[in-house]
Amino acid sequence: MWGNLPAKGRFLLVALAVFWTVGAFLLLASWRSAAAENRARQAPTCSESQLFTSAECQITLHGTMAGLTHDQAKMDVSGRHISANVTLAGQLPDVAGVPVRVTFYRGEPIHIEVLDLKIDTNRAPSSSRETFQIIGMFFLIGGTVLVGANVLLGFIGRLGSR
Repeated sequence: MWGNLPAKGRFLLVALAVFWTVGAFLLLASWRSAAAENRARQAPTCSESQLFTSAECQITLHGTMAGLTHDQAKMDVSGRHISANVTLAGQLPDVAGVPVRVTFYRGEPIHIEVLDLKIDTNRAPSSSRETFQIIGMFFLIGGTVLVGANVLLGFIGRLGSR
């Protein structure tokens, strides 16, 4: 079968297979991230002995912000100094000493609410779901369109040279 196709045709089939494979893997990653997000949302509330452990539970605690930068949030919660990696853009308010609500899942901060800001940390299950989904769909649809357009242009070129 492959031997009958010209080299360009084989290349286009391989390119299409690569685009679809990458797209499928990214959509699978999106699905897994959505499942993790549901587990976090439906997790039981942590007991006192489960706080700051890797137990499969979640809890929202009150604390005080120690600082906020574009890549890190620092808080004091339940007598502990907590640091979380975040990805933020734009101008940030001075939040040092401001009350904060922090949601923990499996002992890790996943959501921070301070002033009017609602921040998902980089450890939050939802932080990558939409990105994986959008890029996965781009690879599936964009790859098909690019390969299809190349095939169509090649066909039109052959018709014009007759």
